[in-house]
Amino acid sequence: MKVAIDEIRNRSVAIFEKAGLSSDDAEIITEVLLETEMRGVFTHGFLRLERYINCIKSGGIKTDGSIDVLYDSPSWAAVDGKDNLGIVVSYKAMKLAMEKAKQTGVGIVNVKGSHHFGAAGYYTSMCADNDMVGMSMSNGDILIAATGSAEKTIGNNPFSYAFPAGKYGKIVYDIAMSYTSDRKVVQMDKEGKKLPEGWIIDKDGNATTDPGEYEKGGTLLPFGGYKGYGMAMMVETLGATLSGAAMTKNVHAWNTDEKCGGNVGHFFMALDISKLGSPDAYKNRVDDMIDEIKNSKKSAGVDTIYYPGEIEMAKMAKCLKDGYVEIDDDTMASVERVEKEFGLK
Repeated sequence: MKVAIDEIRNRSVAIFEKAGLSSDDAEIITEVLLETEMRGVFTHGFLRLERYINCIKSGGIKTDGSIDVLYDSPSWAAVDGKDNLGIVVSYKAMKLAMEKAKQTGVGIVNVKGSHHFGAAGYYTSMCADNDMVGMSMSNGDILIAATGSAEKTIGNNPFSYAFPAGKYGKIVYDIAMSYTSDRKVVQMDKEGKKLPEGWIIDKDGNATTDPGEYEKGGTLLPFGGYKGYGMAMMVETLGATLSGAAMTKNVHAWNTDEKCGGNVGHFFMALDISKLGSPDAYKNRVDDMIDEIKNSKKSAGVDTIYYPGEIEMAKMAKCLKDGYVEIDDDTMASVERVEKEFGLK
């Protein structure tokens, strides 16, 4: 359904305030969910709201919004999220990284004691919108098989980078490490479709194109085989091993058991390009690169060559122009359930 941007923003803020968040923190998580929804990344938008609220009610997620800085230097910090909402913790951690980058050129913040941090691209976009290069990543509960493994061994660890541009705005790359999502596999099973080869293995570690094998104990495979597995390992090491967060099988699956803290780990980095020269000159060079790529010879049937983030930014721009965002009926129903429970109109 079509929902006015201001309406869903106000409703979300009211919900999170009712759940115990401060007004500032309620606005932070609302803006992240709203922007993600407008970008068309529905899996990390308001679909998550009810689950976050349930985790808060059960005590698995805290709401005071406080974080502890365990180590601090001019360019690097380590933070304990203290089981607060991962999105709120991550927003504050990236802001800290950006503040350090303004001073030294490079700002890095490691996080432990956090939860699911939503769409990785939001935090890197914070950097790109302020003439900085951004990187963000997080580990999570085990969902994919390492190359050669017959079972779940490592998280579907999200990773993002973003670069400021001129006329093109910014480049934003935001991925997880599996070839496809588990939701896609389940949906194709409902539709009676076969999977492409290389998407999953069955419970015994055998390759399969039957999506029904996933819910029988099958496992998602990383994109690009060992390449995706290697990327997942990088995120695990920077996001969790370095920060002191839980690793691999010890990460709490927040979406299956609401009552426990997650101890998820994140890694954020900001680079202030003004320390090397003119930001405008840099952004012009980024535009030149994109121009060259977009103007390259196209394959048959291809009208446009997109750069990372272009499609999502176009969707968001349309939402802002129209003044509304399209939200799935089931997602809105979940928002209304929470409102009813909290006595909100």
